[in-house]
Amino acid sequence: MTAPPASVKGGRNNVRKFSMALLAIMLALGMMGGAFAYFTDVETSSDNTATACTMNLLVSDNDEYPPKDGVSVTWSMTNMVPGETICLPGSVVLYNDGLMETDHVEINFTHEIDDLPDVDSDTNKISDPEDMARWIEIVNMGYNGSIDFDDLFDSDQVTYDSNGNGFFDLEDVTLAPWADEGGPLDDLPAPPANSAGFKAFQLSLQFNAGATDDIQGDTLITTVHFTLNQHSSQ
Repeated sequence: MTAPPASVKGGRNNVRKFSMALLAIMLALGMMGGAFAYFTDVETSSDNTATACTMNLLVSDNDEYPPKDGVSVTWSMTNMVPGETICLPGSVVLYNDGLMETDHVEINFTHEIDDLPDVDSDTNKISDPEDMARWIEIVNMGYNGSIDFDDLFDSDQVTYDSNGNGFFDLEDVTLAPWADEGGPLDDLPAPPANSAGFKAFQLSLQFNAGATDDIQGDTLITTVHFTLNQHSSQ
């Protein structure tokens, strides 16, 4: 067999070398491909909050303004004389400083007594709050015109004298029907939200002439509670 020309022989060798070099590059690329990483970018949604709407009952009275969470000494009678001492009308003004419109206001009374038997006629009798509350007569009471108590006194709509002593007093408002759910001091119109308006509660008092000696020197401490309710079911 005749040997191929030198030029052809050299050409085959060149092809073989090129093929081997190409294979080596491909292998190298394949090995490098196994180490490739892909870019990623992660973002988050943070500080997610859920905020409930608010209702915030603020009150002011005769000598305490601007409105705040509570007031004191709206009605005060000192050194009372039966049948003579009168507490001039005092008002508590109600605002809703929150964003939520509400349904109604409830008003209720609680009493405490500071009993100091410092005179002989007291006979060292320890008084209960109602022993003195029944002698503090309510001359007038109203809520933004929603309750016309002067008319109620002359009608059968409400039995105002709950304790049966012949007049309307601070003990009566702690008894039925005054203290009942749905009674005269419940379901009162609520002030609008955002302090866009107000409601006012008015009260004037008198020390009844029939007061007995056993409460001499005693002090009645009365708290009037105003409750703002969101819903009619409350």
